[in-house]
Amino acid sequence: MVPAVLAATALVVVLATWAAAIGPDRVFGSDPAPRETSGEESGDPDTFQSDPGEEDEEDEERGWGTTALLLVELALAAVLVYLLVLVVRWIRSEVTEDRRRRRRRRVEFEVLPTTPEQATEEMVRDADQQLALLREGSPRNGIVACWHRFEVQAEAVGIGREPWETSAEFTLRVLDLVSADERAVADLSVLYREARFSDHDLGEAARSSALDALERIHRGLGVRYAGGRP
Repeated sequence: MVPAVLAATALVVVLATWAAAIGPDRVFGSDPAPRETSGEESGDPDTFQSDPGEEDEEDEERGWGTTALLLVELALAAVLVYLLVLVVRWIRSEVTEDRRRRRRRRVEFEVLPTTPEQATEEMVRDADQQLALLREGSPRNGIVACWHRFEVQAEAVGIGREPWETSAEFTLRVLDLVSADERAVADLSVLYREARFSDHDLGEAARSSALDALERIHRGLGVRYAGGRP
């Protein structure tokens, strides 16, 4: 839009300048007729003397030409003003849209600090799913899935894992953020490391111990299981 408007504006300016420079007679395509001199002025008695009526007509024509030129210039000025208004409106709309886009980007990418309350609410909301994971499959897989679920809960509220953190360190940091039961966290952490890194078989006793530790963590966060003990 801008190149077209600027080109039209330049054309209007050129036309207005040209019309003002050459005068009204040449704007309408004809040169003014030379005024014939009287015999007295030329010193030649035989020279044709112009009719005063014709001079009046020429003056009137020049007056109309001047008026027409003025109207043309006013029209060109009006067009120029209109084009400038369009340019100003377009610039304002672009500036406004750019501000909106920047605000949207700030809202989309701004990372707000996660509060302990937000993390706690997510853990409470996800408690049943976490318990279900602990009960599924083998005791080893259930314990590992249960521990890793804390990472999922943390990521759901925007808590990111640092590059230098192990899975265990990240989970312990998140549980510390929500002030989870330290004894229960330590018990579940030991069971996770055993399930994750040991080679010996883990029986249902290990799963039962993990369930007890997880329930204590949940109760400390305010989880209320429907119907009492799950």
